[in-house]
Amino acid sequence: MEEARRKLRICLIFVVLAAVLVGCIYYFGDKKNTNHMNEGTLVMTQMQKGNEGMAYGVG
Repeated sequence: MEEARRKLRICLIFVVLAAVLVGCIYYFGDKKNTNHMNEGTLVMTQMQKGNEGMAYGVG
């Protein structure tokens, strides 16, 4: 029983470390591509009286 817990703990540690490593590679690798259209802040504004509803835009 104790041997199974030890193996499970080691396996979980490796899975977590692999996930953190892949996340870091993805995060820092994505920073190099700065030609994203989503730069800025998404804001919501009300339209004037003639137009109904709300509009979203990048500001």
